[in-house]
Amino acid sequence: MRSHGSAADAIVLIAKFTVLALSIVWLAVVFWNSAKPLPPGTHTVSQSARLAESEVDFLDDSPPRGGSPAAELAAIDHAEQLIVLDRSPVSRELAQHLLNRKRARPNLKIVLLTDPGNEAFGGTPSQYLESLEQAGIILARVRLDRLRDSNPLYSGIWRMLLGWWSDPFDEPVGRVTLRTWSRMRNLKADQRQLVVADDGAGGWTAALAPHGSAIGLVLRGSLARAMIVSELQIAAWSTDDDRLPARPPMQGRGVGSIDVRFLTEGAIPAALRDGMAAAGGGDAIDFAVDDLGERRVIEAVLAAAARGSHVRVLLARNGMPNLSVAGELLREGAGRVEVRWRAAEAGAHLNFLIVLHGGDFWLNLGSANFTRRNLDDLDLEAAVELRMPARAATARAVADYFAKIWAGAAVAADRADASAADYWRYRFAEATGLSSF
Repeated sequence: MRSHGSAADAIVLIAKFTVLALSIVWLAVVFWNSAKPLPPGTHTVSQSARLAESEVDFLDDSPPRGGSPAAELAAIDHAEQLIVLDRSPVSRELAQHLLNRKRARPNLKIVLLTDPGNEAFGGTPSQYLESLEQAGIILARVRLDRLRDSNPLYSGIWRMLLGWWSDPFDEPVGRVTLRTWSRMRNLKADQRQLVVADDGAGGWTAALAPHGSAIGLVLRGSLARAMIVSELQIAAWSTDDDRLPARPPMQGRGVGSIDVRFLTEGAIPAALRDGMAAAGGGDAIDFAVDDLGERRVIEAVLAAAARGSHVRVLLARNGMPNLSVAGELLREGAGRVEVRWRAAEAGAHLNFLIVLHGGDFWLNLGSANFTRRNLDDLDLEAAVELRMPARAATARAVADYFAKIWAGAAVAADRADASAADYWRYRFAEATGLSSF
């Protein structure tokens, strides 16, 4: 009897040690992939470039056409030497313009970075990308597993059990398999959405216009190099293609009245907070965003309101996190924060923030929602920061656009009464990454 008991005890002991060992490995994987060094090309803060007013255009295509902005396609059509673009999904219109330009200029280098998830789940038909590759265009399906994990509790298990044999580059494109679906639950994305091209006359044109957005920016001048360098670094660790072009030469800072910086990933929230930190009594902060949940941004909004700034917040009609955050801003904003719900006809993917400080106008516009997932070096995101006189044409155009969509929005007071349970559910989801926002 003692031998049977000893065998059973041994099995229990082995099971306990196995569970303990797996738990330790899981925690180690979770920790490492939440804090590992960022790959090259991420968390970019460019040097400030100076542009003339004629070198900056604000795109207002409301309602959005659903395809690529005309200014973006025009930049592609005029390129002679190099086009670098980061797009997900790739529309038929965009693919056709790239093919036409490559056929017209066979020596033109074109580098396309894209999120492989759009190909697997049908956002980008695989035949579009195949035709681009066959034409000689360099295609880099971004290796998102190199990024830190936004959903670490799940991703730790996925990396232990599935990640080592779930490589999107070894799977049939356009088919959603169990491996594809489980990989997508890591909630990683490339959302940079930009195009940079030479203008055929020795200069550069850069367009930043999130897919499906009603707005965007076109910039000409020296900022383009920083954007190209960051994109080529990401392309280098996402593909083994040895045809990647060399980085363009350094350019001067430029001249003009508008200071511009290119920002990506975790560099964006610091810029948002710095912009709002300058606002005080008599100043104004206006912003429109799909999802608002990042705590440091919310604290900066409330601090500016406490200093006497007037804040207007335009949110999409999303239950989480926006409903809870709207209620918090209205309660804690000392009567200086207004919140409204964006009308459907205003279009999707509006993520920009304005600070009017005296005669200065500060703008941050890009692809990122104001949430932990988008602002904490977890997804690939891009934004442009502009500082200019409030009288500048671009400043007036952006201010007029915000006034237009604000006037058409619904007051949030009737939908900003989330329960305490909903509020803490949002806080838990934001902190742990167990959310899709």
